[in-house]
Amino acid sequence: MRETLAEIWASIDWERKIIAFFGGVLVMTLAGPFGTYEYMSFNQRLVFWLVVFTGVGFFMHVFQTTALKSAYLGRMPRLLRLGIGAVLAGLPGAAVVIFVYGVFRPAMISAEALPVIWMQVALIGWAVGTVEFFEWRQASAPEETPTRRTVFHKRLPPALGDDIISISMQDHYAEVTTPLGSHLVLIRLSDALAELKGAAGLQVHRSHYVMTAHMERFCREGGRLRLRLTDGRELPVSARYADKVRAALKQKAAA
Repeated sequence: MRETLAEIWASIDWERKIIAFFGGVLVMTLAGPFGTYEYMSFNQRLVFWLVVFTGVGFFMHVFQTTALKSAYLGRMPRLLRLGIGAVLAGLPGAAVVIFVYGVFRPAMISAEALPVIWMQVALIGWAVGTVEFFEWRQASAPEETPTRRTVFHKRLPPALGDDIISISMQDHYAEVTTPLGSHLVLIRLSDALAELKGAAGLQVHRSHYVMTAHMERFCREGGRLRLRLTDGRELPVSARYADKVRAALKQKAAA
């Protein structure tokens, strides 16, 4: 999967990012870890940690977001993917720390300390990323977006629930996926869409239909558009439906 820097940066939860940024800067400035308390004044520590968090935070966001979206890492636990992103971001992040130390206290640290600082930056980034990327809003989504039951819902077994994520055609069957599992229904997609009249969903491909509440973001794989869903799956998006999907994602983000 290929992501542009603009797409990665556009996915920021700015409210949470700002809280994490200034909260981290304040804690580090007051605590003064890694020798900053002994050798720097309060104002120096404040500027030091502002610069460090800006530089390291950039790399952490890019690498951890990419790790969460990566199709190659899709089967790994979310916590592990965040850890991989933190380790990768830790190297340029450690370079930022060493550079800033060189500006403020040249005698305190040198490039020979890169492996140790790399490990420290990766561990801290992993911990912060775990908090920042925790999906509180996904956990509350069923309450915020009540499911509208349609004629088509009557075809589903009770154990599957009513919260449809997607419908994908397999030969003459429609595979219906919910957070509780999947079920095959013998029906044409056109007939299924007719029975879903009034539901908040969109056809995104000739073989795929998705509920808007479970759309996350666009991504690309081999130059082709794909739609990431809340359960981690990705479905192809046809060019004829791309504008409608973009509009739905935009409306969902503004809500």
